[in-house]
Amino acid sequence: MTKANILPENNLYGWFNTTIYYFHVPLFFICSGYLYQKYSKVNSVGSWCKNVAKKALALGVPYLTFSTATWLLKTIFADSVNKQADGLFSTLVVNSSAPYWYLYALFFVFLVTPTFSSVKAAAVGLVVALVAKGLILTGGGTAFTQYQQFSQTKFGLCSV
Repeated sequence: MTKANILPENNLYGWFNTTIYYFHVPLFFICSGYLYQKYSKVNSVGSWCKNVAKKALALGVPYLTFSTATWLLKTIFADSVNKQADGLFSTLVVNSSAPYWYLYALFFVFLVTPTFSSVKAAAVGLVVALVAKGLILTGGGTAFTQYQQFSQTKFGLCSV
């Protein structure tokens, strides 16, 4: 809004914008987790498969529809957008479009969540996640460079 000169750049707007970005994604995941637990019971491999199919339909249809529509509009009106569209496959599978990345990430969270049915499994998952984060932060190479570039942007999930 400030780049488009709709709103003037000031400290209040900067504070408000930063505050929203700090809590909105964690809040979405908390609400999604609450609703997942409330409406999705996974006790066996069969119920897990049924749950994956249900989530693929519930999250996949809106994701594919709106991501494809966004890609199409960015392709047609390429001169009028800030970020040019990648290929359709890249947009859908590799680099999902904002704000649809949330549906994409949430589906994969729902794939993994039932494996943490016990405290021991959750502890192992936490250790694996922390080790992966440590490798990304200390591993160097392209993964570290890409992570560092992403985390330094305003829209990064965390800062280095």
